[in-house]
Amino acid sequence: MEIIRFVIDFLSFYTIYLMLSISLNLEYGYAGISNFGKVLFFAGGAFTVGSMATRLTILLFQGRWIDIEEYINTDVILGTKVSLFFAQHPLYGIFIFLFLLVLAMSISALLGYIASYPAIRLREDYLGMTLVVSGELLRNIAKNYQPLVCGTFGVYVPNPFSWATGIFRDLLILFILLIFSSGTWLIMEYLLNSPFGRLLKAMRDNEKVVESYGRDIVKLRIKTLMLGSAIAGLAGGLYAFYTGSVNPDDFTATKTFLVWVIVIIGGAGNNLGAAVGALFYVFIDRLIAYYKHWICLPFDINYMSYIILSIILILVIFYSPQGLFPEKPARTPVIEKLRRGKQIKSIKMQEQE
Repeated sequence: MEIIRFVIDFLSFYTIYLMLSISLNLEYGYAGISNFGKVLFFAGGAFTVGSMATRLTILLFQGRWIDIEEYINTDVILGTKVSLFFAQHPLYGIFIFLFLLVLAMSISALLGYIASYPAIRLREDYLGMTLVVSGELLRNIAKNYQPLVCGTFGVYVPNPFSWATGIFRDLLILFILLIFSSGTWLIMEYLLNSPFGRLLKAMRDNEKVVESYGRDIVKLRIKTLMLGSAIAGLAGGLYAFYTGSVNPDDFTATKTFLVWVIVIIGGAGNNLGAAVGALFYVFIDRLIAYYKHWICLPFDINYMSYIILSIILILVIFYSPQGLFPEKPARTPVIEKLRRGKQIKSIKMQEQE
């Protein structure tokens, strides 16, 4: 039973980090935007779900708004009552789940616009610093402003699938996470192999050339950052629903640089590389989390995953600087036809010889 629990937990966290790595790969790998504030948008989605799940449900289905003092002091009790309500009304739970995910994506996209608009015209280093500061700013606001997510104690998130029981509920949540992550993967693969993806690469490689063709670089970068932020917000919302709680201290700048390491190890500009990099980290992290009581070390075992990932990063930089799966040319219908045409021509020439 423990192995089944481990597999479910591993796959669930993998789907979340897969979406985060894909969103950063879009911004950095394809568009060349150094987003060092990824946690800002991840936290934005999680805080949206954490602050609204209980309040919105009680407002819609009981007709009253929870005052601040009641929310701070009894969030667990209120959240438990909402979970029991969802157990009796499954459709309401599904509606709240989907609505809050859409809201989380919208809020994170808005945060992406707000964070990018004053800084997107600056050089890459200033943009990176601005986004790092923005992420820490949101975390400290959530930590010190209790009405958002109950401050340092965090907030309980009701389970919209409480009508399911036991292992079936865990498998149902995993199935939903897999649907969202695979859907994100397929959409991004289609988008990045389209003319839009080639435009992003052209902007990354030479902005002057793209501008000479009449493209607005500023607007393109803002749109890219908003799209990546929306994906990160979706990951944050799913993270909040899966873990059942939201705590501001879970969203430190370390999360941002962790996703960066994942993308660099896997290979920037290639979604397959981002997926493999996420697989490395999540497997190591979950393995240590489940079996750390069997390991004895002279330091905190919880930091072991960072040490192992750092060693992998150093080896990758030494032996494969472009990552385990380097960037490949975009596969568009025209390119595929040309490639097939060359293959057929080569086969005919070999037959004639």
